[in-house]
Amino acid sequence: MDNVKTSIVLPRDLYTELKRRAVEEGKTVKEVVIDAILNYLASRSEKSEVKDLILKPSEGAGPEDLKEYGGEDVD
Repeated sequence: MDNVKTSIVLPRDLYTELKRRAVEEGKTVKEVVIDAILNYLASRSEKSEVKDLILKPSEGAGPEDLKEYGGEDVD
């Protein structure tokens, strides 16, 4: 199955809270977002199947994408 690379624009306050929560939980923002997506989809499909699909590494994705899409990381 192919991976899809996507970008989203979040309100700064929401991203700041998301990143703060990720740090508190010892996770990356990506892991927290994946958990949120899994919880959303859990009612419609098997969580483990969706998790395997989402966690499959995507070639070419990396921090440099922030620059490519005009984003910035919030400390």
